Amino acid sequence: MSPTLKQAKRRWFMRSSIRIKILGLSLAPLALTLATLIGMTSYWVNSYSTDLLDRKVRADLSVAEGFLNILQQQDLINLKQLSLNQQLQESVELQKPARISQQLYNFKMLHRLDFVRIIPATKLSERVLKEPSLGQIASQVLAGNADAGLQLISPDELAFIDPLLIEQVRIRLLQTPMAESTERHFEKRGMFIRALHPINNAKGEMIALLDSGRLLNRNNNFVDEIRDLVYRPGTLPDGGLGTVTLFLDDVRISTNVPNNNLPSPSGIESTPTPASRAVGTRVSKDVYQKVLLRGESWVDRAFVVNDWYISAYNPVEDLAGKRIGMLYSGFLEKPYREIHNQTLLNLILAFVLVAVISVFLVLRSTGLITHPIRRIHSVVQAVKAGKRQRIGMMDTQDEFSELAEQFDTMLDLLEERNRQIQQAADVLEHKVESRTQSLQNKTRELEEHIRLLQATRAQLITKEKLAALGELTAGIAHEINNPAAVILGNMDLLQVTLGEHAADVEEEIDLIVQQVYRIRALVNNLLQYSRPGEYTQSMSPLDINQVVQDTLLLVRHTLEKQNLEVKLSLHAKCSTEANVQQLQQVLVNLVMNAANASQSFKSIHIRSHDWYEDKVLKGVVVEVEDSGMGIADEILPHIFDPFFTTRDNGTGLGLSVSYGIIRRYGGDIRVHSEQGRGSTFSVYLLQQARYNNSDQATTEQLLATLSEAQRKR
Repeated sequence: MSPTLKQAKRRWFMRSSIRIKILGLSLAPLALTLATLIGMTSYWVNSYSTDLLDRKVRADLSVAEGFLNILQQQDLINLKQLSLNQQLQESVELQKPARISQQLYNFKMLHRLDFVRIIPATKLSERVLKEPSLGQIASQVLAGNADAGLQLISPDELAFIDPLLIEQVRIRLLQTPMAESTERHFEKRGMFIRALHPINNAKGEMIALLDSGRLLNRNNNFVDEIRDLVYRPGTLPDGGLGTVTLFLDDVRISTNVPNNNLPSPSGIESTPTPASRAVGTRVSKDVYQKVLLRGESWVDRAFVVNDWYISAYNPVEDLAGKRIGMLYSGFLEKPYREIHNQTLLNLILAFVLVAVISVFLVLRSTGLITHPIRRIHSVVQAVKAGKRQRIGMMDTQDEFSELAEQFDTMLDLLEERNRQIQQAADVLEHKVESRTQSLQNKTRELEEHIRLLQATRAQLITKEKLAALGELTAGIAHEINNPAAVILGNMDLLQVTLGEHAADVEEEIDLIVQQVYRIRALVNNLLQYSRPGEYTQSMSPLDINQVVQDTLLLVRHTLEKQNLEVKLSLHAKCSTEANVQQLQQVLVNLVMNAANASQSFKSIHIRSHDWYEDKVLKGVVVEVEDSGMGIADEILPHIFDPFFTTRDNGTGLGLSVSYGIIRRYGGDIRVHSEQGRGSTFSVYLLQQARYNNSDQATTEQLLATLSEAQRKR
């Protein structure tokens, strides 16, 4: 029983009425005594009946074994008498086959044998070699010793002895519950009671050997005689059925166990018909292993064909001492089980009757005892409900009367104490309320001071970061714009110097100039993070498909160098409002990242389509999909962080700057990635941009990183 259940039962008992407790305490010894009596009686009946049944079935098996031994000895005695027959001796000595055959036939029919034959002494050695059953006892046969016992004879040997016996010994094996599995379908060997006795001449020399056999396969008379001897009427209870079986290995070759196991309507055991006998069924696996394999006896309940029997099994051996089968005796367990159950039921009914009478008597007795207690309990309940009630005088002058008087006095004292406590509580509550109000006022003032302090601290930190970023970006702009101006001046000089030859490299010169201006634009974009309010955007309606194609021209040489194929699916029809240079900057970052991720896979897919939400056209979506290895789950949340990169030569600003640009337009960048299947970056652009110069999350993140970098310089 679990501790929780024990605690629940204990709580229920403690909360129950005194009447129930007295009843429980009164009945507990009675219940314990009766339960012990039932248990001991059940154990004694079960143990005694089991021991008695085991003794009976063991005695029954002994009778069956004795009967089998008597049959063997009787056949040997009959064969001995035949060997002393003077006429047979003369026929053997004079070698008169006709007379010998007639005499053997008469003997066979008289004693109901299945075969009787004479083996001349001169041919014994030949027979021992040809017949395996004689070969097993070759020493006894050749010495002419008289003996009788069980032996197995194979079909090949039966063909030599009497071919008509081959079909008689053949038994089809039937499926039997709880039996050992087997692949055999027929039992073709025969079990015989075999008797051997020499025929001696006047000089005492053996001139021939008498050999007789009584077939036990399907020998119903044999098992029925044993059953009738052991289980006579009146030895078993109503519905009982006694059975005897002879096994060849684990196969029933002779039995009166029925297939259907149905007793006769009158309750007296019935004789199974040949069709209903369980010939061909097999013994249960447990019995087979213990009796036949280990050679031990079985005296216990066992499953026989399709029901449980009180059973006894003993192994049987042939003349050579080899285990060849089992002998069984037993009777149905069901009638004895019903008697046992009926006995237990009668005991339980007697217990219930005694318990009911005891409860009635205890309830009548406890009513007189618990009446004063119930009066006290009712007053307690009234006081708990707020009523002023007392017990008063009791009808009796006993301990309960004194208890009631003291209880009334206690209630009066308790009432006075409650009045005093209530007065003190009112005073205390007034003081607590006054102190609590003062504490609440001070707490609100402290919270306001903390809020102002946090706001002031945040402003100071923001100003410090902006100052650091401004100083850093101003230095970057100065250091980059000067080389950019030199490059532009030299490109003009180069065009003038080349003259008409400049047309051959005009496209390259234009691309260099365009990239220099793009560098300047990147510097200007970086300045947005330090002075977003000072930076003005030049935005106009754009055809996103044209912007994508123009962007691909900027990175054409890089893509061709890496031998990457770009697949376009541009289906957007809606225009978007943005700064073309900044938008190209974003797309270049995404395409170059895709190119770096797809170096081993040779494919980048760029798509555009209109952006709908709730069936309302909001703008366009540009998707850049690579066929790389994807982004790890632990890296994905940080890819838009400033200066976060997984490449040795990366700066970590590309995606962060791109994310800030798109967010200023009121759009968004989203990423979907699967390990081993690549990544897709989706850029969402509004049809009419909502310029946002206070992207607090992105700005503070970049400010914090740049400020830290500035401090480390």
